[in-house]
Amino acid sequence: MINYITEIIRHILTLYFGVFVTTAIIGIKNNKKNFRIVNCFCILDLLLHMICSMLKSSSHVLNAYPLLTHLPLLLLLIFIFKRSLLKSLLAVTTAYLCCQINNWISIIPESLGCAQWIIDLTYIAGIFVTYHVVYRYIASALSNVFSKPDIELIPFCIMPFFYYIFDYATTVYTSLLYDGNRLVSEFFPFVMSICYLVFCIVYCRQFERQQQISTQNYFMQIKQAQFQKEIESMQRNEKNVSLLRHDMRHFLNNIAAFIENGEDDKALDYIRSVVKTSEKTVNKRYCSNDIINIILLSNADSFAANNIDFKYSISAPTKLDISDIDMTSILQNALENAQHAVMALEPDKRFISLSISKKNDKLLISVENPYAFRPKMINGMPVATETGHGLGTKSIQKTVEQLHGNCQFSVTDNLFLLRIIL
Repeated sequence: MINYITEIIRHILTLYFGVFVTTAIIGIKNNKKNFRIVNCFCILDLLLHMICSMLKSSSHVLNAYPLLTHLPLLLLLIFIFKRSLLKSLLAVTTAYLCCQINNWISIIPESLGCAQWIIDLTYIAGIFVTYHVVYRYIASALSNVFSKPDIELIPFCIMPFFYYIFDYATTVYTSLLYDGNRLVSEFFPFVMSICYLVFCIVYCRQFERQQQISTQNYFMQIKQAQFQKEIESMQRNEKNVSLLRHDMRHFLNNIAAFIENGEDDKALDYIRSVVKTSEKTVNKRYCSNDIINIILLSNADSFAANNIDFKYSISAPTKLDISDIDMTSILQNALENAQHAVMALEPDKRFISLSISKKNDKLLISVENPYAFRPKMINGMPVATETGHGLGTKSIQKTVEQLHGNCQFSVTDNLFLLRIIL
């Protein structure tokens, strides 16, 4: 009698477990309306199972489980909760995967020869533990995955789809898995290998996309900050020009007075001071290329504040053959790495030398800086010894490679050198 009771409880909880895990991972909110809908579905499905059990044997009901439960659940997700067919299939088969955790847990007392009611109670305990873990830690992550377009979900479908078909084909409808057929036994490891390789490809592409988005956002932040600086500089210059215009009569009168008194040297010195004052109203430009100019202007204040002597020779064309984002990724990382290196030196020894030119349709970029601690080089790449550093050089190398260019990192007795050809 106790075996019969535990078996019924096991069957009911398995249904509720599968249905509620499915709705949780597909991102259906657990409000009162949705809870009533899902709960009504479970009750109706249990009644359907009960009717079928009265008409057919339990083995027939088990074989028809996909038609009695999984198909109606799929239709519920598609027509009531308005989810796509692919996402609904993925949610149902993923929940089916979770059910296998409970099955495996219940095999432990079964292998020890325990009574059936103990096996059922172990399975029931597994349901509560697994549901708690899935609902609290996994469902939110998977619901974010399910928010992606269907085309991006295809790699995630391989494992649960194949496992669902494999499990029913080899354990429910046949006993091929337990017969020891080698082809069948090795099939699922084969699918797992394929899934892993596909996942690696998808992950790498997603990572590259995130890197591009991050670089683009960083580029926009630089441009926004520099535009703000230029606006402030223009406002200051406008005030200075107004003052110069207002004081111009006094300047000319003073110059005339010096000349009339034969004090030509004082007149020249005074003229030079006026010219120097007027030069402060001019916005500095390092070159005619806008993006290079923005990058250098964005670093100028930091160089000045840290007593870094910035030496440059730039003859870049107005229009580059590479995108602004790629140029930002290369040049900004190079300057940041150089600044980090020279900050360990005494202020009077800090300098960064930048050279940009175009020769034979190739863009040549050179960055040189001294260092306090000789960089460690492995396979031509500097290796960071501090946590959180070293990403800049990797980003430079990756961007240059994507542009089919060449970059070289090298170290002399006094300098760290970066050479790039694009």
